[in-house]
Amino acid sequence: MKVKIIVFVVILCFSYSILANAETTTADLFSDSDTLPSGYFVLYTRTISQSSTTVRVTFTSSDNVDVAICGGGDFEEWNDGGSEPNWYAYSSDVTSTTITEILDSGSYDFVIINFGLSTVSYTISATQSYEEGGSGLEPGDWVYGLVGLGVLAIIIGAIVFRRRRRQQMKPEPGYYQQQQPYQTYQPQRTYEPQQTYQAAEQPSYAYNQTPQGLKVCPNCGFNEVLDAKFCTSCGSKL
Repeated sequence: MKVKIIVFVVILCFSYSILANAETTTADLFSDSDTLPSGYFVLYTRTISQSSTTVRVTFTSSDNVDVAICGGGDFEEWNDGGSEPNWYAYSSDVTSTTITEILDSGSYDFVIINFGLSTVSYTISATQSYEEGGSGLEPGDWVYGLVGLGVLAIIIGAIVFRRRRRQQMKPEPGYYQQQQPYQTYQPQRTYEPQQTYQAAEQPSYAYNQTPQGLKVCPNCGFNEVLDAKFCTSCGSKL
């Protein structure tokens, strides 16, 4: 698909460079202003030299008439009793009309027919326009064409490279499903203390210890001062 697009763009650019010298030429076929009695017709026979020529006929009149285009000489044969022409365009009972037709090279009859009962005055004009190619490609046309093709090739190459890069970076289908499921973390080693901490033994306090600076009576347990010789509570000798 990409190759087809590239080939199409290259052909398009090459065709544009070939037609660089083509110019649109517009020329008058004929123009006339006159009167046309009842029951008469007026015929303008013209030759078109270029194929695919756009012919534009502008017509106005004071009363209804018929305006037509047919092959050169066909209308006179029909008027002499021959077969009806192959009409390229036919407008009947008009006072104003514009006919636009694309005709190939050849001879054509432009006809105005008055089927009415009175003489009419009219004005008609016809122009032709066609594409006329030059005598050939100039060096500048080739240079511009090649430069355009080079720029286009660079742009297309950058686009293709970018798409390929994206495809390479894109993971394959099922990539995420192929990954191993997550496992529970287990430490390789368990820390074990070498020695067990043992708290020091709490000292046992005796609430019946003698406060510092006192003496206990061995008989009644009363606290006396150190200098006392006898217990003031029981009278025992200390």
